[in-house]
Amino acid sequence: RVLSGNLRSEDVGYYTFGPRYNRNDNNIPKQRIRCYLLMGSSFVRVDSVPAGHICAIYNLEALQLKTVTLCERRECMPLHGFDFGMQPLVKVNVEPVSASDAETLERGLLKLSLADSSVEVTATAKGERILACLGEIHLEQSILDLETVYCGKNIKLRISDPITSFCETTDWFANEGDFDSFLDGKSTPLRQATIPPY
Repeated sequence: RVLSGNLRSEDVGYYTFGPRYNRNDNNIPKQRIRCYLLMGSSFVRVDSVPAGHICAIYNLEALQLKTVTLCERRECMPLHGFDFGMQPLVKVNVEPVSASDAETLERGLLKLSLADSSVEVTATAKGERILACLGEIHLEQSILDLETVYCGKNIKLRISDPITSFCETTDWFANEGDFDSFLDGKSTPLRQATIPPY
């Protein structure tokens, strides 16, 4: 989204600020970009995009950041990442069938996590790569995209069963009141808790 001014294609080099920008850092990359308007399923190349519009930007792939702030001047306050309030529910372990495809899978997972902001990829201490998605259909589509698009070649992946994390907590139920009334009560309250599938 263009927040102020005009975003212009190719004639201006823009400073690119990531969400963890440090003001003392003098090494800020500068990029020339191309702007595209989104028209249904097609992209229309345009020379400039005014403030308030949403556009697609080409030539930022090398930065490997989910959120980038573009500005003509170095004096800029970069935006931090957005929290959409959605947490991934389905987690699986992803590994290549052939050990020689491990590096290709690493690059593919990085590209997938940059392309889809709701995907989370984490590495465990055991060397597992955990792919977390919003649901089963989202997971299936992400794995298909990973195999066919982001890994650069068709590689075979071994996908684990969904990983379920169990947590526990203590909390007062609505009919319990406080600790003293609970302790002095004559009958023990019926405890019932619902456990979500994930």
